[in-house]
Amino acid sequence: MNEFRGGENTPSEPVRKVLPELPLRPLLACLLTNGVIPLAGGDESLTRKVRSLSDDLLDSNNDLAHSDLAPRLEQLVSHMERVGSEHLAVREALLNLLRLIIANIQELVIDDNWLHGQVLAITKAFSGPLDLGTLNDVGQQLREVIDKQSRLKRELGEAQSRLKAMLAGFIDRLSAITGTTDEYNELLGRSARRIGEANNIADLSEVVGELMLGTRQAQESTLRAGQELAALRERVDNSNREIMRLQRELDAASRLVRHDPLTGVLNRKGLAEAITREVSRTHRKRTPLCIALLDIDNFKKLNDAYGHGFGDETLRHFARTVTQTLRPQDVVARYGGEEFIILLPDTPLDAASSILTRLQRELCDRVFYAPDNERLSIAFSAGISLFFPDEEPETTISRADEAMYAAKRAGKNRVLSHPAVNGGDASARFSGA
Repeated sequence: MNEFRGGENTPSEPVRKVLPELPLRPLLACLLTNGVIPLAGGDESLTRKVRSLSDDLLDSNNDLAHSDLAPRLEQLVSHMERVGSEHLAVREALLNLLRLIIANIQELVIDDNWLHGQVLAITKAFSGPLDLGTLNDVGQQLREVIDKQSRLKRELGEAQSRLKAMLAGFIDRLSAITGTTDEYNELLGRSARRIGEANNIADLSEVVGELMLGTRQAQESTLRAGQELAALRERVDNSNREIMRLQRELDAASRLVRHDPLTGVLNRKGLAEAITREVSRTHRKRTPLCIALLDIDNFKKLNDAYGHGFGDETLRHFARTVTQTLRPQDVVARYGGEEFIILLPDTPLDAASSILTRLQRELCDRVFYAPDNERLSIAFSAGISLFFPDEEPETTISRADEAMYAAKRAGKNRVLSHPAVNGGDASARFSGA
C-alpha cells in the first residue's frame, strides 16, 4: 500500500509518493548492486552512481519518493546504455578480429585436414549468437582432440624418423654391395690377365687359388647383405604399417569434431560439410536431393518418466537403427536435442517418403525396453522437402521443418512431404507418405 507523508495534506500541497519499505527497496538495491555493477566494466562513475542509489534505498531513514527515484534511474539507464554500447562494440570488434585470424589460419592449413577440422569447429561456434554452453562444449571437445592429435603427431613423427633412418641404412647397404661387386670384378679382370701371362702350372695354380678365395668372400658378403636387406625390409614394412595405423588414428581424432559424441552420427558441423558436398554433387549430376527432418515423438515424456540417462540410450538406439536401416549413400546427422536430419541423394520425394516409412516400421519392430523391462515403441514424426538448385539448403530444411510440425499436429508417427514446387507457395498443403 502506498504511504503519504503528512496525513493532513491540503489540496494545495504537493503529495510525495514514497516507496514502500518492503520488499521493493531492498530488492531494487540488490538488483543494482549485484546486477548493474558487474556490468559496469570498470566504469567508476557508473559504479559510484549505483552504489549511492543502492545506499539510499537501503537507508530506512531515507523517505525516498518516486519523484526522487525516477530521475536518478533515468540517468543510470542512460549511462548504462552508453556503457553497454561501448561493450558491444568492443566485443564485436574482438569477435571480428578473431574471425579474421581464424579465416587466415584456415587458408594457411588448407592441406592439413586435422587442423582444418578444428578451425571449422571454432568458426561454427562463432558463426551465430554466442552461447556459453556451446562454447564450453566446443572448447572441451577441441582440447581432447588437440591432446590426442598432439600425441599421435609426435608418434607419427618418430615413426617417420625411424623409417628415414632405415632407408638410409638400406642405401648404405646397397652401396656396400656395389663396392664388393666392384672389387670382385677387378679381381676377375686381374686374374684373366695373369692367366694369359702364366708360363707354368704353378702360376696358374696361384691365380686359381686367389680367384676361389675372392669368389668365396664375395659370395659370403652377398649372402650377408641379402640377409641384412631382408631384415631391413621387414623393419621398413613394420614401420610403414605403424605409420598407417597412426595416420588412421589421426584421421579418427579429426572426425571427433564432426560427429556427435552421444550418438556417433554427424553433428551440425559435419552436417554442414555433408550438405555442401551433396549440393555440389546435385548441381554437377543434376540428380534430386531430398532433406528430411525427424523428431522423436514423446521424447520429453520418456525423459521425465525414466531420467536423462535413459533418454540418452533412446537417442543412441534411434541413431543406431537409422544408420543400420538407411542406404550407404544416405547421411544422418543430429540436428539438436531429439531432432535428426537425413540427406537422401539421388532420391525424389515419393521414394524418400517410402524410405522413411520403412524406417518407421523397422524402428517399431526392434526390441527396446525401459528400465522397468516394459517394452517401448519408439516412433518419430518426419517432414521431407526436395532441394531446388537455385535455393539455399536452409530454405529446404525450413520446408522440411514445416512438414514435420504438420506431421506432429496430424497425430505424430507419420511422414509428410512438403509439396512446394520451385517458387511455389510454401504454405501449400502437405501430403502424407
